[in-house]
Amino acid sequence: PVGEVEGGLKLSACDGECCRLDIFHDGAFGSICDDSVTQVTAGIACRQLGFASEGASVQVGGSGYGGSGTTPGTGAIWLDELRCAGTEETITACPHNPWGNHNCIHAEDLGLCCPGGGEGGNGAWSWESSSSSSSSSSSSSSSTTALAGALFLAAG
Repeated sequence: PVGEVEGGLKLSACDGECCRLDIFHDGAFGSICDDSVTQVTAGIACRQLGFASEGASVQVGGSGYGGSGTTPGTGAIWLDELRCAGTEETITACPHNPWGNHNCIHAEDLGLCCPGGGEGGNGAWSWESSSSSSSSSSSSSSSTTALAGALFLAAG
């Protein structure tokens, strides 16, 4: 899922192709702590967002409260100890601590770099389900997952 649905992802505070990865839970977006995250997580998240997974990477900090280099979020830190194996279809399918149970600060917010993602630091690319009754359709020869929805730019 993407956008404002339970477990939906969005990219925020982008700097080129790299952004903070936020997740929707309990009616609000929050961040994901970088603890235990490995590069395999990047492929799952980028694919879930509709981007290519090949060449995807995560930005994580050092030990302790080491900063990830990602622009810190505010509000809830929803996930910690995200331990993806690489076979999961979505980020929420990866083992993790219970929602909201973390030992993190926002300097540890997870960064994600998706090929074709980001927006040069002026905002964040994200997907939102379309509620319009429009019957327009498009086709793509891309190997990335096709998502029904509209792309919108959210100021980060």
